[in-house]
Amino acid sequence: MLFEFVISGITLCVLGIASWTDIKTREVPDWVDYGLLFAAFGIRTIFSFSEGWNILISGIIGFIICFGVACFLYYTHQWGGGDSKLLMGIGAVIGITYPFNSTSFTLVWFFIALLFIGAVYGLIWMFGIALQNWHIFSTKFVQKTQKQKFLQYILLGISLIFCSVLFFVPIVWFIIFFPLGIFYTFIFVTVIEENLFVKKISVKDVTEGDWLAKDVFIDEKKVQLRKTLEKSDVEKLHGFYDKGKIKSITIKIGIPFIPSFLFAYLVVVFGHSIFTLVGSFILF
Repeated sequence: MLFEFVISGITLCVLGIASWTDIKTREVPDWVDYGLLFAAFGIRTIFSFSEGWNILISGIIGFIICFGVACFLYYTHQWGGGDSKLLMGIGAVIGITYPFNSTSFTLVWFFIALLFIGAVYGLIWMFGIALQNWHIFSTKFVQKTQKQKFLQYILLGISLIFCSVLFFVPIVWFIIFFPLGIFYTFIFVTVIEENLFVKKISVKDVTEGDWLAKDVFIDEKKVQLRKTLEKSDVEKLHGFYDKGKIKSITIKIGIPFIPSFLFAYLVVVFGHSIFTLVGSFILF
């Protein structure tokens, strides 16, 4: 019980700091990411002397699983380095209980919560961005939908068919407008990403972890692929800038995603505590 209290308390503090810095600067300092990782293994090592080495093994297994997931997301350019390293720390914090039991799936529940909360959180954040830039968003949204009129008519026809078939089944009415809802959500996200989540900056201000939104060309030759920039990429771009061959690039701003980690962890931690409390009450 003390182990869970200590490691959960430290994790919540770290995730709170990481969320704040991500919102303010769109970056998470390495000392925060690595601090969580070292703290998780340090706490597990200390408690393993009194409560058994399974505590440390659990953290190692969780870290290995999240390391694999983080590498996949990073090298497929879905996440930045800060998000990926923080996920490794979360893996060491939550762990996978060994020998396996019901609590071994806590990390799986975290991934599910992160996926759901991240989607909702992302849509809410995008909606706020759209309101702040309503003139640009509304113009581009109308242009985008007008280019897809034929598809809209098809989806509207499908919705009308659903309406005629399911009209007397209120419990499934949400299916009626599901095709159109998915279509407009896709257009909404696409417009935001293409027009409001990009920014042109000077090459001298480029840092490791920035997301390059467009390939970089010099004299019609591609010199840098669109991707999450690593240290070697930044050094190469700075070299081109010093030689006067390129002045600016376009990067993706993106959503400060770290708060989703915090919310998902809160759901997992307090959800587990509530289930444990209810289970103890029933048994009592």
